[in-house]
Amino acid sequence: METTEPGWRPEYRGADASVGDVGSGRELGAHLYYLYRAGRNELPQIAKTYADVAVMVHRTAGAMEGQFHLPGRGIGPAQQRLLELRAEVQGVLRLTSLRMSEVGAALVTIADRYAATDEAAANEFSRLLGNNASDYQRPALAPPDPPAPGDPPLADPRIPRNVVD
Repeated sequence: METTEPGWRPEYRGADASVGDVGSGRELGAHLYYLYRAGRNELPQIAKTYADVAVMVHRTAGAMEGQFHLPGRGIGPAQQRLLELRAEVQGVLRLTSLRMSEVGAALVTIADRYAATDEAAANEFSRLLGNNASDYQRPALAPPDPPAPGDPPLADPRIPRNVVD
C-alpha cells in the first residue's frame, strides 16, 4: 500500500541509527503527522492552485498573439515584452506547482521513514491518522503537470475561435 492511499498507517520497523537523534515518542509522532498532512493534503492542493493559474495564463497566449497580428497592428517591442512577461509568469507558476508537488511527496516520505524508526512515534502517528480519518478517505490529490510556455494552446470553450485564430 502506498503511503498516500486511504487507510495507510506507518509501520515501525526497528531503530535505525543512521537517522540520528530526531526526538522520539509521541511528540515525534505528532510532528510526523503534521509533516505527513502537509505533504499529502495541503501542498498538493497548493500545487493544483498554481497549476490552475498556469493554465489560465497559458490560455492568454493565443489571444494576445492574435490581437497583435490583427491588420494595422504588429508585434513591436512593447508587445513582444508583454508576450515575454506572460511566458515568464507562466513559467514561474508552472515551476512553483511542480516544486510544491515534489516537496509534498518528500514530506510524506520523510514522515514514513522517521515513523519506521520509533515505535511510540509510529503509534502516535497512527492514532492521529485514525482520529482524522475523514481527511484521508480519498486518494491523495495528484496535481496535473501544467503546460510550459510555448506548449500548444489549450482548447477553451469560453473563448470564441476567432479570438485565438
